[in-house]
Amino acid sequence: MTGLIIFLAVFLGIIAIAVIAVLVIKHKLNNLTRSYLGKSVGETAKMLSDGFKNECMLPYSVPKLTPLYKPKIERDFPEMSYEQMESMAKNGIADILNAIESGHPENVANSSIRLQNQIRGIAEDSRSKNEVVHYDDIKIHSAGVESYSSSSEAASAVFQVALQSYSYVTRDGKITAGFNDKPTQNLFSVTLAHNQDLSETNIESYIEANCPNCGAPVPASGTRECPYCGTGLVAVVDRIWQIDSFKLLK
Repeated sequence: MTGLIIFLAVFLGIIAIAVIAVLVIKHKLNNLTRSYLGKSVGETAKMLSDGFKNECMLPYSVPKLTPLYKPKIERDFPEMSYEQMESMAKNGIADILNAIESGHPENVANSSIRLQNQIRGIAEDSRSKNEVVHYDDIKIHSAGVESYSSSSEAASAVFQVALQSYSYVTRDGKITAGFNDKPTQNLFSVTLAHNQDLSETNIESYIEANCPNCGAPVPASGTRECPYCGTGLVAVVDRIWQIDSFKLLK
């Protein structure tokens, strides 16, 4: 009995020491945070929590490379300004997300066969799981060119687009992922492609772009006249540029 009493006394003494140590540490932390931040530990923790929450509501940043690539794009394609391409990327990603929800990739303006197949695959995967992916109230924040390349055969420009939407997934009418009551921030890349072999009249096949006078092949970029016979060419690059693919980055 005496041994039990001694054990309990020692145990309670250890508990008391631990409590006192915690209180001392908390007091010192409070003094430290008040000295540097003017707030207690609890107030500091709440500030950090609110900061992380607000950060999740902030749009993602996009590349600031417009001054580098804009002159090159407008030199190669004066009929298709940088602003038009940026607008195509912005409108394109909104169309793409709506097409994923509706299951109709053909509704995406200026879409390539590659892009339509990509959207169709995503939509079919959702249907196989009996799921519906929703992107409601899409708001585009900003867009910026990530890269640009061109040759005599083809050209491509990759844009990053920051946006927010009420993004969520439902199954049998119930939300299984995401939120329909608070916006989600996302960052997408959108690739625009220009290829002289793309046919508007029959996008299932490919034909060459040729000079209407002599029939010689016409380079995809930077050509205002036929390099063989000198005939002036009417550019159709605004019709041949297509949205070729997209990717979720964040």
